[in-house]
Amino acid sequence: MRISRHLAPVAVLGVLGVLALTGCGGAAPQADAKTNTAATAAPSRIATPTPTPPAPTPPSMPELTGRTAQASREALAALSVSVTRITITALHTDVTLPEVHDTWYVCTTTPKGGDPLPSTTDVTLNLAAKQADCAVSHHGYLDEKNDPAYTPPAPPTTKAPAPDPAPTKTKPSTTTGGAMTTCPDGKSGYACTSNGHPVVDGQFCPNADRGRTARATNGTTVTCSYDPSVKPYRWQ
Repeated sequence: MRISRHLAPVAVLGVLGVLALTGCGGAAPQADAKTNTAATAAPSRIATPTPTPPAPTPPSMPELTGRTAQASREALAALSVSVTRITITALHTDVTLPEVHDTWYVCTTTPKGGDPLPSTTDVTLNLAAKQADCAVSHHGYLDEKNDPAYTPPAPPTTKAPAPDPAPTKTKPSTTTGGAMTTCPDGKSGYACTSNGHPVVDGQFCPNADRGRTARATNGTTVTCSYDPSVKPYRWQ
């Protein structure tokens, strides 16, 4: 088909328009390259994680040693420790904890004072009736005689008393004359014979006293001399 020369410019313009609409030519690809480059160069935005808050620090076990049971329960209640988590016992094995023990004293605790006290921890209070009893323990017993290992002390050794010294016999005086001597079996203040008897007027005298003069029990002065009428040697 032959196109008139008058219509040729119009036809050329029509073809160029169609090519532009269909994306032909070098201009459209350059625009896409620029668009991709710009998209690549744009920085990507990364989501920042939210920090986890730290776990709360559990309270510490209060120092209850020396306090009464009632005051200790109140201190634990202030830390939200329920009574179901508290166990109260007697410190000593041989002591029975009474039903009413509010005035008894805390000797030891579990946990110890200053240790962490989480909400799941159970508390044990060991009590004694007297604060001084907290320092007494005989293998866990208050009275050492209740301890199975207790051994009674040996009784003190009783030393036998020394026997009384034997009486000292007084040797009769052999002094002549009226010397007075206390005889073991006679009266005080009178002379004795050589064999230890009081000098008695008229009685026989020992041979050892022959010729001896002494004071008799009747107060007279007598001599151990020979008496031929009765028997020899008589106090006379």
